[in-house]
Amino acid sequence: MTTIINLSRSVNGINDHICDLLAKEMAADSKSVNYIKTRDLKIDFCTNCRLCMKDPGNNLGRCHIHDDMDYVINALLKSKCVVVSAPINCYDLPSIIRVMLERMGGFCYWSDEMYAPKVRDVGRSMLGILITTSAMPGIMVPFTTNSRKSFKLFAKPLGIKRIHYCHLGFKGRKIDMRLNPGDMNKVKSIAKRICNHQGQSIATA
Repeated sequence: MTTIINLSRSVNGINDHICDLLAKEMAADSKSVNYIKTRDLKIDFCTNCRLCMKDPGNNLGRCHIHDDMDYVINALLKSKCVVVSAPINCYDLPSIIRVMLERMGGFCYWSDEMYAPKVRDVGRSMLGILITTSAMPGIMVPFTTNSRKSFKLFAKPLGIKRIHYCHLGFKGRKIDMRLNPGDMNKVKSIAKRICNHQGQSIATA
């Protein structure tokens, strides 16, 4: 299964069109897709109690907050590929990714005697894809934003070993909130990459 996470707050915006096309292309190839829009979820802030980090071993720690983050984590752990689509806000991914990352503390072990946490081994190796949209030229995103760094922080505890990036630029005007032919070809290429990856995973299972 592939999980698509749309971090955009904008309804019917460019990221919605990206994710809709991606899901459509994968469904056409009979691939299972779980499409999550974070704006439809209730995800509370981490309280920094660190209770989810206390137990040793590789079993994930349990958070005392019960909300939609449980659903997100379960979906991610069932996936062979995770796609995140997001606008660039203030030279980074939207703030919800930080909230989600902090709520993923259970992926780490951190006793009271340790100086720093240790990431648990979830026993998985997934493909991760980050798709960003921004007013700036896409080629500038890796050099002028922290988006890739933020995504890598999100990816590491999930066991995402391979990451691909797609940065769509010049998406700052209202008339740019639709996919042009070049954008559509890029999204379809991503869908093909995912389908090929899933096919290889099944063949080697």
